[in-house]
Order: sequence, then C-alpha cells, then structure tokens
Amino acid sequence: MSDHQQLIKKLSSEMRPVDPLAPTSIRILKWMALALPLAIVSSVVVHRGLTDWMQPGAGLAVAQLLLAVIIGIAAAWNALTLLIPGRDTLPTVRFVLAGGLWLLLNIMSIPAHPVAPTHDHGTFCYLFLMVVSAPMVITLLWTLRQSGGLYSQKSLLMAGISVAAWSVSLLSLCHPVQQDRMDFALHVAAVATIIGITMIIGRLTRIKG
Repeated sequence: MSDHQQLIKKLSSEMRPVDPLAPTSIRILKWMALALPLAIVSSVVVHRGLTDWMQPGAGLAVAQLLLAVIIGIAAAWNALTLLIPGRDTLPTVRFVLAGGLWLLLNIMSIPAHPVAPTHDHGTFCYLFLMVVSAPMVITLLWTLRQSGGLYSQKSLLMAGISVAAWSVSLLSLCHPVQQDRMDFALHVAAVATIIGITMIIGRLTRIKG
C-alpha cells in the first residue's frame, strides 16, 4: 500500500500543467503566417512573372482569387475545428457549392476562340501547384498533429481542400487571366492531386481515420 502511495506521489510530482488549446482562428493565423511565406519562397523556383490585371477578363480572375481564398480559410477552419468533438463546423455541401462556383468561373474564363496554347503552359501550372502546396501540406498536417484531438478522414479532406485552394490563389497571382481547356484540366487535376496527397500523407503519419 505504501508503494502505491509513493508511486502516486511520484507521478503527481512529475505532472505538468497542460496548455489550453488556442482558438481556431489563432491556430489558422499561425499556420498561414508560417505556410504562406514558405509557399511563396518555393514558388520562386517556377515563377514566371506577375499577372497583368489590366487584361480583358480580369474581373473573373479576381472573383476566382477571392473565392479560392475564402474556401482556403473556411476549409482550414473546418479541419482544425473537427479535432474538437461537439464543435459546429461548416456543412460539406457549402464546399461542394463553392467548388462548383469556382469551376464555373474558370470555365467562363476560357475564351470562345482561344489563341493557340503554349504546349508547356499547363504543365507549368501543374508543377507550380505541386511545388507551392508542399510546404503548406507539411505545415498544416503538423498543425493538426500539434492540436491533438480526434483526427478524422474528414479533417484530412478539409486540410487538402484548404491547401489546394491556397495553392490556386497563389497561382492566380502569376497566371494569365484567361486560360485554355488543357490549362483548366491540369488545374483541376492538380487540385485533386493535392487533396489526395494530403489525405494519404495524413494517414501514413498515423493521423487516425
């Protein structure tokens, strides 16, 4: 009995106070402050100049950019909020609708009579999205792990959507305001790839589904 009491005293003396989890908004801001500069620095490897916002169709490009930023913030919010049981999150249907609107805006930015596409332009966009997404995937998954809580497949999905949206946002800053069909197809393929990679890496790093 005395051994048990000594063990309890020893364990009690070794206990350290647990720091409370920061609000979701603070964790998002910290992640953005870390991830976005790293992504911007990474983009230098494949950067090709800034967007000319005076071109025809710039209004649609601005709308795409703003929508992607909103999706990026909202999805990161959901990914981190899902770690806390009982917390309300944004319904998935809103992300489906927002994603559909983003696709529509992209389709509308494809001219009816496009000029001959540059063969490597779509490949450049895909490579750009992969490069800038890498630090954001790593840092967001690290943020999820540091936040503790219950890691679900849905939180990983939201993390992937957030990273993809932010990657597209950065691409829009150095991309012509109009695009061709192949370019658009590779944008969509890159978004799907980023989401899939985020979920796979999350599972491989023992974030429980």
